[in-house]
Amino acid sequence: MISCLLVEDQNLVRLGLKNLLELDKDLCVKATAEDGIECMKQLSVEHFDIILLDMRMPKMGGLDVLKAMQEQQNHTPVLIITTFEDCDVLVEAIALGAMGYILKNAELEHLLSAIKAVCNGQQVLQPALTRYLLTSSHATPSTLTEKELEVLKCLSLGMSNRVIAQTLNNSEGTIRNHVSTILAKLDVADRTQAVIKAINESLV
Repeated sequence: MISCLLVEDQNLVRLGLKNLLELDKDLCVKATAEDGIECMKQLSVEHFDIILLDMRMPKMGGLDVLKAMQEQQNHTPVLIITTFEDCDVLVEAIALGAMGYILKNAELEHLLSAIKAVCNGQQVLQPALTRYLLTSSHATPSTLTEKELEVLKCLSLGMSNRVIAQTLNNSEGTIRNHVSTILAKLDVADRTQAVIKAINESLV
């Protein structure tokens, strides 16, 4: 049984999603929260297999929840459930550890499949977000080579070095070197900071 924490500020949407999800015998909505503050309270006292997280909420939004989870080293898988494809926000959510996103108007079977995929350690990325990252026409910064920018875009998708190597037809060692160079050029400590800085400076 997959135990879910459903975080959604609109009462009718929250109840509707809960009822729909529990039509699947393999899912249980163990708790709900109407904002990020309530979400963090639930996480402090309960264990969940997955968090279904809305982005735009009063008091404490989805990005703030992800940042708080990162600070507390809470690694509960997160699937963003949203009404819009705001790519900048979603890319930052992925950089902060979310495993993917799905639109609220998705078919129930797609939502259920996404939840189960995330619980199995898979990323769930919609085509619009992938296209946005891989075909973005932002100017290449002078400090990063074209290859490094490609690697940075792959980092923004949450890819591991192994997956980036397969995607770009390079060895894993070459990708590790590119990642190290990117971190140095952007003056950041890790991959997450690199992606967030790249988003803020329109590098991806």
